[in-house]
Amino acid sequence: MVPLQTPPPLDFWKDVAIIAGGIVALVTFFFGYLEYIRQGRQHSAAAFVQMRRRFLESDRIQHILKLLTSDDPTLQHISIQDRRNFLGFFEEIALMVNSKMIRIDIAHYMFGYYILLADRSQHLWHELDRESPYWTVFNEFVRIIRAMDRDPHIKPRSLGF
Repeated sequence: MVPLQTPPPLDFWKDVAIIAGGIVALVTFFFGYLEYIRQGRQHSAAAFVQMRRRFLESDRIQHILKLLTSDDPTLQHISIQDRRNFLGFFEEIALMVNSKMIRIDIAHYMFGYYILLADRSQHLWHELDRESPYWTVFNEFVRIIRAMDRDPHIKPRSLGF
């Protein structure tokens, strides 16, 4: 006669349920984390596309860019507020880089040329105090973009970003 096996004790099933619940929780957490990262990247990309569109579609920005390529003296006659807004746009890009919404190399590729033009322009800065602490973000961004222009292989982290 075959001896009857006794069912496992209740503690065994309790332990199995706890382990299974833990595995389900870990898998759920893992996929939730992946979704969080994906949505963060998607949000960053959307914000960057919106900034790029604003840059390309703004008549005021386009007008300033046209004059900026030759540092046209007419830049002095554009309202100070429009020139501040133009320079402030690049500060917004710097803040997006600083908050890791966009990578510094992408910002350099898309806006670096214009940032350097703005920095070199005498007429754009007419009646604006370039050395004011209010332009610290812009000036720091220029320093980084300039360094990346000199050495394309430079590591952005070594520049403070």
